[in-house]
Amino acid sequence: MNEVSSMSEEQSVLNTLSLSFSVQTINGEVKTSPTYRLLIDVSYGSSVGSLAQGYYVHMNDSVYFVTKQAINVITQSQAEKVFTFLHKSQVPFTISVKYEKTRSGYQHVQLNDVVSDTRFYTLKQFQTFRGLWRTIEGVLYENKNSVSITRFSDGKLDWILELNQEDRLSFTQGSNISASLFATQGHLEVFKMPQVYTLPYYFYLPRKKLTFFNHSIQGDLYIVPLGSERRIVKLSEETTVTSPDHDPVLLPAGEYLLFHPRPRPDDAVD
Repeated sequence: MNEVSSMSEEQSVLNTLSLSFSVQTINGEVKTSPTYRLLIDVSYGSSVGSLAQGYYVHMNDSVYFVTKQAINVITQSQAEKVFTFLHKSQVPFTISVKYEKTRSGYQHVQLNDVVSDTRFYTLKQFQTFRGLWRTIEGVLYENKNSVSITRFSDGKLDWILELNQEDRLSFTQGSNISASLFATQGHLEVFKMPQVYTLPYYFYLPRKKLTFFNHSIQGDLYIVPLGSERRIVKLSEETTVTSPDHDPVLLPAGEYLLFHPRPRPDDAVD
């Protein structure tokens, strides 16, 4: 069933979303330059994961990392280049872990994904291993005197990182706003922001097209991705949201928050 609904003024008042935004600070100062984030994949299949530059934003009870630039780090040689850069430059970075332990069962990782008390690290030392001599027996590496992460694949030791703990990430209040529900398209909810550039300008990514599950917007767009279910979109001109499963929705120029729950695998349409 195709369904489109545009909210009347009375309905919009009843369908508002209160949002509190805070932006990243270090030592109490707003950090406008990108933060490095190292995504560690300690499961079998990737040497590291990715190295990204971007910004942290705190929205209500959730913390998001807005990626401006990222590289995937898959091979052992790529991993070594990343570790060399982090060690030589001593640039502070945050760490997120994709899995809490390797599938080989050797290394348990204590670090968590993005939370409000995320800590910055610098790379104290690293070792990478190649060839047959990296084969290990049992649990070999446990250093209680410093923060460390090791990477095993199929019982082979790939690399060891020793880390220095630096400052904690903190947040300073950006704005409190109430967004009104403007339209729906299937499970997509479109909230109208009361202003443009709700967040600092450097959060926004210029795009010509946004594909959000089975919904699409084209035009001069400026986007802030907030996890898998939310997008902030600034439209320079009137634009249409299209979907193969629903009738189109017309959005005037302005700024919007798009919310779409992650579809279930058994959903034929959203």
